[in-house]
Amino acid sequence: MSVNNKPWKNESLHATFEEADGLRNKLLTIWSDNPIYEGMQIKIKFMSSKNKFMIKTRLHPDFEPKKEKKKSGKGKRRNKKDTKKRKSNTPPTI
Repeated sequence: MSVNNKPWKNESLHATFEEADGLRNKLLTIWSDNPIYEGMQIKIKFMSSKNKFMIKTRLHPDFEPKKEKKKSGKGKRRNKKDTKKRKSNTPPTI
C-alpha cells in the first residue's frame, strides 16, 4: 500500500450500520449503471468517539486524470551564459 493515498471524502453520518449500508448499496447501484462514476469507491467507517457510522467516498487514484507538470522558465535563464561580461585578460596559471 502506498504512503501517499488519496484522501476519502466524508459523505454522511448514520446512527446504525443498517442505515449506512442501505445508502452504500443505493450509491453502488447508481454508480454501476452510469459510466461517469467508473472507479468510485465507498466504505463505511465506525466512528467510536461518536458511536456513529460514517460513509466515505473517493475516486480511485488509478482513475484520476493525469496532471501535466508545468516547466518553469527559470532553468533556461539560469543556464544561459552572460555574454555582456568582460573577459579577464590574465593568462591561466600552469
